[in-house]
Amino acid sequence: MDRKNLIEINVTSDVGLLREVVLGPFKPFTMEDLAREAEEDGGAAGDQEELLAELLARYCVEAPDPAIGARQHARLAAVLEEHGVTVHWADPVDRAVRHYPRDMGVAVDDVFFLARPATAGRQREQTGLRSLRSRMSRVRALDAGVIEGGDVLVSTEEVLVGVGESTSEEGVAALRRAMAEEGLAREVVPLRFAHLGVVHLDVHFTLAAPGVGLVNPAAFTAESLAQLRSRFDLIEVTAQEVRALTVNTVALGPDRLILQAGHDRLEAELARRGVTPVPVDYSEITRFPGGLHCATLPLVRI
Repeated sequence: MDRKNLIEINVTSDVGLLREVVLGPFKPFTMEDLAREAEEDGGAAGDQEELLAELLARYCVEAPDPAIGARQHARLAAVLEEHGVTVHWADPVDRAVRHYPRDMGVAVDDVFFLARPATAGRQREQTGLRSLRSRMSRVRALDAGVIEGGDVLVSTEEVLVGVGESTSEEGVAALRRAMAEEGLAREVVPLRFAHLGVVHLDVHFTLAAPGVGLVNPAAFTAESLAQLRSRFDLIEVTAQEVRALTVNTVALGPDRLILQAGHDRLEAELARRGVTPVPVDYSEITRFPGGLHCATLPLVRI
């Protein structure tokens, strides 16, 4: 491979200085499009109906206005580039929602681990990484379970993995095994949720700076919340802030954080900890339960 086109995977922390990231193209969609895809994927039955009820109760679940959503997504790309980040675009795929590449994999140190999505639709979405995968320096597939990138966060010494409807215990074990085989000496720490409808770990916990996290305490079991409290200075968010996807942030570096605009309390808490907030209006896109962290898949942080 021509080395000038090579993407040298390197992510040692979710709050390292961001240098290369994947965005997915914004495509207008309707709730009817999503319902049709769900039917094609086998529909919702049993516990899936319970899960859908939890999602509708906890989040706004609406299709974004196409024009506003496209403008906000373009603004996110512009802010990243203004801060010296190289933006790689995922390939178009036959999916209603394509602008959440975070779930398709995760870079840990110098290895990119491909996710194992649970549904056929999300598996199709992962094909959007095909052309970028061929340029990545080191890629590893996982061999069991289900696991999505939004459930995986890289801290300084550990990898934190949410266990819920999108990531199974088998998926966590597969990641742990693959990391060991690749020579990555990090502990994998499972974090378990207290209820259905969490979506992903990054909707309820993200790293804001080294040793600092944003958290929704209600989402975690007592044991998992204690694990987070023992590791991080936690900024707790309210149920209303969770609904607005305020936890779903993306670090530009150890002291600069992109977050949903319009949340002065959180900006003040971050500033008090030496973190410069970079507000971006993503409110139209977060009418569907995905935000800034979901929209960005880091490949290089230094």
